[in-house]
Amino acid sequence: MLITTDQGSFTFHCLSSGQFVGKEGWIHPRRQLDAYEILYMVQGDAQIQEGLTPYQLEKGDVLVLSPEMIHFGLAPSVKKVSFFWMHFTTDKPDLLGLTASCQVRAENDMLPNLFRQLLHLCNNKDYPEEAVDMAAMLVVTETAVLQRTAAVRHKKILRDITEWIRINVCSPITAAQVGSTFGYNSDYLTALFKENFGIGLKEYINEQKMKRAEEILLTTDAPIKEIASMLGFGDPNRFIKYFTYHQGISPAKYRSRYYNTGPRAEE
Repeated sequence: MLITTDQGSFTFHCLSSGQFVGKEGWIHPRRQLDAYEILYMVQGDAQIQEGLTPYQLEKGDVLVLSPEMIHFGLAPSVKKVSFFWMHFTTDKPDLLGLTASCQVRAENDMLPNLFRQLLHLCNNKDYPEEAVDMAAMLVVTETAVLQRTAAVRHKKILRDITEWIRINVCSPITAAQVGSTFGYNSDYLTALFKENFGIGLKEYINEQKMKRAEEILLTTDAPIKEIASMLGFGDPNRFIKYFTYHQGISPAKYRSRYYNTGPRAEE
């Protein structure tokens, strides 16, 4: 099917679609397709890896897989699993507005209803191929809308959490505490931080705490014991071990080596 938009024209074709149902202990086979694939989880769980990226899918999750990339199951499902799937091709993927290798969550019933409509057309020979392609395009369009909505929401989540960490970095905060404070699973936030910053939530907290420790060491004459207390370490030795582990040298040696190179507070 040829589709024309304000940005240009492109071809789109739905190759196949269906609904998979598997028993507890199912694991996704290893595959490398020459088409895009969209999965929508109806029930259960699935762990799938594409390239080097793992995805943990639960009910309501949507995953877009890229063509030519190997994907496979990481572990057997814990529960009975069911998902809608669709394979499609296009000559200009950038005009679809869809981000491949991306996981989002569907917040309403629009996408599963569109999949049901698509399967109805696929299984009824009275409908022409163009009708199937149009129904498939609705699935792609709704998935792209979900991705754009999630991107806006993710920016706000990240902005709120990073600001909270900045304010509370001198407290003994953990990834689990951040998740509890903002009402999100810490694994979800870890994946979100890795996607946007290249490191997980725990690593981000450690990085910010280290930056604050370095700042205090280089801009004040506060004793190590006092700095440890300022950063939420009840025991100075814990702070020394923590700093040495992340920096490679002790706080005292770091201060001695770099004290005159850092920004100084006005006297």
